[in-house]
Parts: sequence; structure tokens; C-alpha cells
Amino acid sequence: MPEGDSIRRVANRLAPLVGQTIVRATTQGLVRNIDGRTVTHVDAHGKHLAIDLDDATQIRVHQGMNGRFYTFTRADGEARLARTSPGRASLVLATATDLFLWQTCPTVEIVPRRAPLRGVAIAQLGPDVLAGDFDSRQAAERAAIHASRMIADVLLDQRVVAGLGNIWKTESLFVCRIDPRTRVANIPKHTLVQVYETARELMQRSVDGVRDFGAYTRTGKPCSRCGASITAYQLGDPPRWTWSCPTCQPRPAHDR
Repeated sequence: MPEGDSIRRVANRLAPLVGQTIVRATTQGLVRNIDGRTVTHVDAHGKHLAIDLDDATQIRVHQGMNGRFYTFTRADGEARLARTSPGRASLVLATATDLFLWQTCPTVEIVPRRAPLRGVAIAQLGPDVLAGDFDSRQAAERAAIHASRMIADVLLDQRVVAGLGNIWKTESLFVCRIDPRTRVANIPKHTLVQVYETARELMQRSVDGVRDFGAYTRTGKPCSRCGASITAYQLGDPPRWTWSCPTCQPRPAHDR
């Protein structure tokens, strides 16, 4: 599933859409009545993308595991659509000059200003780890409430902090030398702060195009710090593959 850094890149690529007027909008090939509306704002919150229009309608997209996003000139986009099954085109936004296409996304909502559930999905999330006002100390306090849970589970909980997924859960814990199975109660508060600061830094680097993995998907490969073999195992419900260094990230005896 695309994580917060990927959705932030989508929001950045949509910057040219702000100020443009939508001339056609479709979901699953069905025309939606928002033509003539102007895009006023585009933002990401965690794994959700929000596009605001000048009549306060909001478009929300969650790409899920398999969603993809493409930008085209209008002519190239129309040619691409002619070769695409309407059922795969989750959302199409066309302006006079550009065409923006989302494919195979599980969630696309176009919600008017006064709709009862407008904004609810995003309001239920924790603070966005890549937001300009993100506070790692506040994030650590939110995480500390879940003292009995494994840190790996808490980092993936979008109600605590939004945007982190399996990649950056694995990588931030590797950098901070914490075993993913460690209970939050056994992690000092200042270390929790460091985990969220590290996750934010790694994800911002990814937004900028830099991705270097120390543990993620490196099963059996040597740790860059100590040379031990990176191990892989499944954690959580549903289970997700997780990677760590058994030497640099020793599992505490009381968490075994």
C-alpha cells in the first residue's frame, strides 16, 4: 500500500491542478457533476489525498494496495483513456490542458460541503507525519497511551500518527535500534520521540527521491552496521512481514 511519502508525492504532482477549472470528471466511467468547478487546494493527510473545490466539495482518494496515479497532457490522457477499461479508471479529472487519472483505487469520494460524513475519514486519523506542523513529542505522547502494544503495531496505527506503513515502520525502528516486538511501555519517552523524528526524516527524504533501505526486504543480507544477517518474520493482525537485525535490534527478554 502506498505510504504517506508516496501520497505526498502525488499531492506535489497535482500542484498544477490548483487554480484550474475541471471540464470533466468521472468515477468508474460515470460522469460526476463537478464540471465548471475550480480546484482551490490539494493536500495529503497520511495515506489519503484531498482535493478541495471552490464550492467546498471535497474529493478524497485512498489508493489502497494497488491504486496508481498518472498525469498527462489532455491529448495524451484522452488517448490513454481510450485504451483503458472504464472500470479501472477510478477517477478522471480533466482540465483544458491536463488530465489526471487514478486507476484501481478502492476509495474515491466526491463529497459536497454539507454531506453528513464530509471529512470524517480524515478527522479520525492522527496527525500527518509529513505535515509542516508535525510534533514528534506529541506523537510520542499519543503512542505512549498504547503501553501494552508492540511498537510495530502502534507505528502502523493511523489513529495514532497517519502516514506510516510497513516500510517506514521497519526502517525507523532499524535506525533507532529497536526490536519491532518491543512493548511501548518498555521504550523511554525520549526514544519514542526519536522514532517519530526518524520516520519523518526518512519519509521526507523519500518524497525528495532518496530511498535507502537498511532492513526492509533485505532478508538474509548483512546488516550495514554489524554484518549480522537481517531476519524476516510476520507480526500483527493481519500479519505483515517485518525485518530487523537480531544483533543491532536485540529483542528484550521481557518482550519474548
